[in-house]
Amino acid sequence: MKKILLALIITLGFSHLSYAQFDEEISESTRQTFQNYRRKFENKSRVTGYRIQLFTGNKQMADKIKAQYLQLNFPYPVYMVFEMPNYKIQVGDFRNRLEAEGVRENLMTTFSGAFLVKSQITPNLITTNN
Repeated sequence: MKKILLALIITLGFSHLSYAQFDEEISESTRQTFQNYRRKFENKSRVTGYRIQLFTGNKQMADKIKAQYLQLNFPYPVYMVFEMPNYKIQVGDFRNRLEAEGVRENLMTTFSGAFLVKSQITPNLITTNN
């Protein structure tokens, strides 16, 4: 466990170096352990915020809605969420309802049924309006 923790600290400390430089120094099992810790950290680094839901329904139609959104070149990330039996297309990572509502109004011209949902958002993908 100490070796794994040490490897994790070293890897995080030198994250600006390319991954290839560590290939000879870190074993495959250590690399896998690091990736598992990284996934756990990413999941815990989520916060409550808002997303805009564009669609709920079958996978085929969800793919079409997602492609339609991507063609519009909006700067907000798009997510396909599966909650049995439906697929949902959600957009953005907004810190507050006001910010999400402003973007939703812009999307309403194309996606008339768009509405806000409270969701766990990814902080490093949070958008800002400067």
